[in-house]
Amino acid sequence: MDGIQKSRLLLDRVNEALTVLKKKPENGEKLYQMVYMTYISPEHLNHTELLYRLDMSSRHYYRLRQQAITILSIRLWAAPAKDVDFWLEILTLMEGLE
Repeated sequence: MDGIQKSRLLLDRVNEALTVLKKKPENGEKLYQMVYMTYISPEHLNHTELLYRLDMSSRHYYRLRQQAITILSIRLWAAPAKDVDFWLEILTLMEGLE
């Protein structure tokens, strides 16, 4: 049961970070679509197909991808103090899988 609760917390944090990304003024929807198509969508697109669907150049894609990753990283790792121990435990477990 404890594992399910921790998994749920992790999924909630990722969902919250994606929601924040999507609501970003100016280009939030585009950033969200890019992250979704690149990392989450069950449909695997090659780089050319991805650029076509997003209607952007490769250079613009990489610039926006870096921006999206930065926003998501800040949101995911800016955890309240009580959650830091949990995140450290997850990192330790993930390192053990390698």
